[in-house]
Amino acid sequence: AILALGIGLSRRSPVDIELCVVAGHIVRVLGRREFQARSISMDASAQSEDNHKLDTLDASGGFIQVRSRGDVHQKGFWHRNVHVWILDLSEELLLMQHRPPSHKVAAGMWTCCTGHVLMGEPSLAHAIKAVESDFKIVYPETSFEFLFSCKEITERSDITVKQMIDVYALALENAPKTNTLAIESDVADAVRYVSLPELEGVYAQEVADHVRSPNPEYPQRLFRAVAKLFRRYQDTFVRDDSGDERNNEKEATQMIDTLDESGVLGEPGRRGEVDRQSMWHRAVHVWVLDVSVGAVLLLQRSKKKRHFSLQWNCSSGRVKAGDPAFPAAVKSIKDDAGLVRLAESEFEFMFHARNEADTGGGCLLKQYVDVYCVTLPSDSYPSAPAVDTLQLARGEVDAAQYMAVDELERIWAEGKAAKPQFVIPSSEEYRQRLFYLLRQKLRKMNSGGSPGAAAITE
Repeated sequence: AILALGIGLSRRSPVDIELCVVAGHIVRVLGRREFQARSISMDASAQSEDNHKLDTLDASGGFIQVRSRGDVHQKGFWHRNVHVWILDLSEELLLMQHRPPSHKVAAGMWTCCTGHVLMGEPSLAHAIKAVESDFKIVYPETSFEFLFSCKEITERSDITVKQMIDVYALALENAPKTNTLAIESDVADAVRYVSLPELEGVYAQEVADHVRSPNPEYPQRLFRAVAKLFRRYQDTFVRDDSGDERNNEKEATQMIDTLDESGVLGEPGRRGEVDRQSMWHRAVHVWVLDVSVGAVLLLQRSKKKRHFSLQWNCSSGRVKAGDPAFPAAVKSIKDDAGLVRLAESEFEFMFHARNEADTGGGCLLKQYVDVYCVTLPSDSYPSAPAVDTLQLARGEVDAAQYMAVDELERIWAEGKAAKPQFVIPSSEEYRQRLFYLLRQKLRKMNSGGSPGAAAITE
């Protein structure tokens, strides 16, 4: 009766199938009166993959018996498998890995993270283990979302592989960069992110070097589920961002000090409301100057940002109600560009200025700005970090570049109408003081002096 659970694989959840498998084990053990403990090693290095024990199933997903993986493949038994699609929600991308030519399955082909579910093992547990094995990263089971189950029959040279696949998504707002993943050469020789339209094109064009499920139900359900996850994330993002340009509830209700035209402190207000009413408030700008080449670090605002979307600027941030400016400056550059090794002593206060700017997001931003400079090389960074090594804040910063001070000054001189892709301060005082002080630092370095930071004063 237990083995008859469900009315077909398409209507069963992984839990239903796993109950069948567990029930099958109970019947087998009781039938043989085997009550002794069974010790199973899950260490792949202790046995070859062909000797791994798998549960064989009937065509409805009911448990039959345990067999070795090699035997299962050679004799064409149904067995369980997992697919895990790792999603970068902020960029709407999917992670794929390329199997090396020596790989036994899918050699020389692009695929997602996959794995055979071992005997008596829940599919979710193996999904977690497969990600850890392939990429050496561990996420809790709450990060995995079951998408669907699918039957698949694949013909491979001299064998027929029959699998019942549980498909999961590991949907991440801060997905790992490909250059940070630790992959073993016998598992994969390359990894990359692809967009959903790219993956749809793989199936439409039947691209030969990509693993494609022969079951037409698989891509249909996968594409629909992934698109839904991307939409769900974007809907949440837009709701949070519409209030005050931040993607989380904490900053959506952030309180900041307001000021009058003379800089006299007024009542604190919610950040979103302060923006909508164009009220004066406090902010920080942090300029990172590489004196070795005479260039500053510019960050491109995320395309998802309501204010200054896709525009280039220095690192910037708001000052919370009652807080001094300096901690906000330190937090801003560390969060935006990932320069976490910077010491507080390496931040130099340059000047204070009033500035107004049309954000392009429906408001006129009015700020009293404290402007800081970090000079590189420094004790924390013996050389300025290369752009491709920066850990940019996802959802906040899309790209980074170093630009010569002279070139930036020329762009600002042309004005916003000519260079709409740059955030250009409206304050002439801001522009004059910034470039004067940056050049002063460069002259000091060129004359053999040290550009070391001055004491911080508030």
